[in-house]
Amino acid sequence: MFVIFVKNRLEILDSSSFLDSLKDIPNNFATIFSNAVAFLITICFALGVILAIIGAIKWATGWDERSGKKTIVKGIVLIALSLIAGSLGIGIATLTT
Repeated sequence: MFVIFVKNRLEILDSSSFLDSLKDIPNNFATIFSNAVAFLITICFALGVILAIIGAIKWATGWDERSGKKTIVKGIVLIALSLIAGSLGIGIATLTT
């Protein structure tokens, strides 16, 4: 039996339940990995949107027209990659379940 301090209170853990939860860690790697990939896809999409907006502002104001067009293209490519990766992930998830 273990006594631990969690969120301003003491909890007693049974050693068998603690060992069982440790044994389940390898089974949770798939969930952790899928959450990490989903997070990266979301970041990729958000960064693509931000780049496209910044590029459009640069191009529209004439501040840096050539670089603005390149930034828009980079943003659109990131958005497309994130959409493709997301749809592939959804397809793989539905096939495996």
